[in-house]
Amino acid sequence: MKTSIVFLFLIAATSAFSQKESKAWIKKDASGVVIEKGFYKNKKQDGEWNYFYPDGKPSLTATYHEGVLEGKSLRYDLQGNVIAELNYTNGKLTGKQIYYYQNGAKLSEGEMINGKEEGAWRYFNQKGEYMGIIKYKNGKQLDEQMKTN
Repeated sequence: MKTSIVFLFLIAATSAFSQKESKAWIKKDASGVVIEKGFYKNKKQDGEWNYFYPDGKPSLTATYHEGVLEGKSLRYDLQGNVIAELNYTNGKLTGKQIYYYQNGAKLSEGEMINGKEEGAWRYFNQKGEYMGIIKYKNGKQLDEQMKTN
């Protein structure tokens, strides 16, 4: 019986200490405008985080896992338009990346691996018309095939 009580106490104590601490975070500027909000888990950013310009419009929406950027992030201009769709793996730009002009037209799109351009990146003008490609290998430009007007 005594052994059972000690065993149950050890399980309860271990369980209590192994739970992860999670808390909401909101940061405001001197005038009280929210400029950052998200969650911390074990003292590291975790889950969706939102960052804001001083006027309260979004500047960045990002996802963190244990303090490292992971998954899709969106960057916004001062008017609130999406100017970049970024994908992260282990804190590095990886996968499809898309950039936009302020008018919403696509500027460029391509793949990145560990933060470096890879393969063919497609480029467009401000009207959204295809302008050509630039090929990359490990972040270095190999070839360029752009339209000249």
